[in-house]
Amino acid sequence: MRKKVPLDIAYRIIQPGPTVLVSSLYNERCAITPIAWHMPVSDDPPIIALEIYHGHFIYKAVMQTGDFVVNVPPSEMAETVRKLGSVSGAKVDKFTELGLVREKSEKVSSPRLGGAIAILECKLRNEKAIAKKYDLILADVVYAEAEESVFTDRWMPENPGPRILHHLGGKIFYVPSNEIITKK
Repeated sequence: MRKKVPLDIAYRIIQPGPTVLVSSLYNERCAITPIAWHMPVSDDPPIIALEIYHGHFIYKAVMQTGDFVVNVPPSEMAETVRKLGSVSGAKVDKFTELGLVREKSEKVSSPRLGGAIAILECKLRNEKAIAKKYDLILADVVYAEAEESVFTDRWMPENPGPRILHHLGGKIFYVPSNEIITKK
């Protein structure tokens, strides 16, 4: 039997995708925050969308810099991800405060997160009306990397190695099992 789901949490029915950490720069200061609302928009050209509240520090950083990095943290970073989402980058330098490692990106000015199991380097698209109305930003993916032990042309949860982390709402995260269900 199904039950009615309040509309303010209905998005959780189609979520969870992997929780990601978005990093960018604001006046040369590194910013990073978890984002759970994201999706691919196109694969040719590769475009993604992120929902980032316009009042958040990372939004200001992305808008100022015009680029950002989507970092996929391994599940072992769950507590760090929770902490990153619990404090504003306007108040503290989260990289320094949490001892995170910055890496130089290949194609954008924003830093990558050392220890991420995958990254997407992105350049902001000029879609200001969508950003203003919905806090939805669109970006071209200009470079991508992933740990080869857990990603080929898809995530490989059946392989040993790091796992992606999923956000279920609030401060609750989970890690998928390594079971693959296929039809023969």
